[in-house]
Amino acid sequence: MRGPGDTRKIPLRDGLVLAVTQAGDPERPPLLLLHNACSTFRATWGRALGPLATRFHVIGPDLRGHGGSTNPEGRLDLREMADDLATLMDRIGVPDAHVMAFSGGASTALYLATRHPRRVRSMVLIGSHYTVRNLRTRGDAFWDPERIRREEPAWWAAMVRWHGSEERVEALLRGWREEDHHRPDFTPEDLRAIAVPTLLLIGENDPITPVEQTVEMARWLPRARLVVFPGAGHDVLRERPEEFFKAVRSFWEEIGIP
Repeated sequence: MRGPGDTRKIPLRDGLVLAVTQAGDPERPPLLLLHNACSTFRATWGRALGPLATRFHVIGPDLRGHGGSTNPEGRLDLREMADDLATLMDRIGVPDAHVMAFSGGASTALYLATRHPRRVRSMVLIGSHYTVRNLRTRGDAFWDPERIRREEPAWWAAMVRWHGSEERVEALLRGWREEDHHRPDFTPEDLRAIAVPTLLLIGENDPITPVEQTVEMARWLPRARLVVFPGAGHDVLRERPEEFFKAVRSFWEEIGIP
């Protein structure tokens, strides 16, 4: 039995090292937890780790360039980040896993499901979209360091704490700003090819994810279930934890996870 939050650095290739937290009994079903943009595994999932580890073998990486993970290429590409996860699963001997992912992590999960379909058993996607169309973070101002320092100082301070320096935070903001101009770039046909059970969770008043995209995804993913949280924003896990876990538990029980 792993203790709560056993973290180690796992080399993948050519200077790429991911910081990975594992918790829970390795004999239980594996659950890959993916954090949102400019966050870390612990910042996003730390409070939920204990309850989730009673049901799953939790695997929680810091995505490349985030937290304790390196980024030798110096860029962010959702496709490469998905490939990182497939390589990580090889390194730790996990052939496939259930996935739960938030925002930018949810976009990464979609690439994992399309590029490495045999790796994914099911998905819970929170605040998820599938194209850059009408993406509210696409404008340069959202990721602008000076704007964040001025208008959202608490977020800025948290990012510096999570990532260790202002330089690393600025690199992440540049990477996500550039990626928002290109990806995600899925078509309805791409989504129709994803065969795994998928739960889509979205706040009715999400200020970041275009809610209409999540609704469209629910129509196109063959085995999708959609839950919209009335009055909620982007981070439904923190805003509506009881409702969030009720929806997730119902979905997992429906697909046969005890």
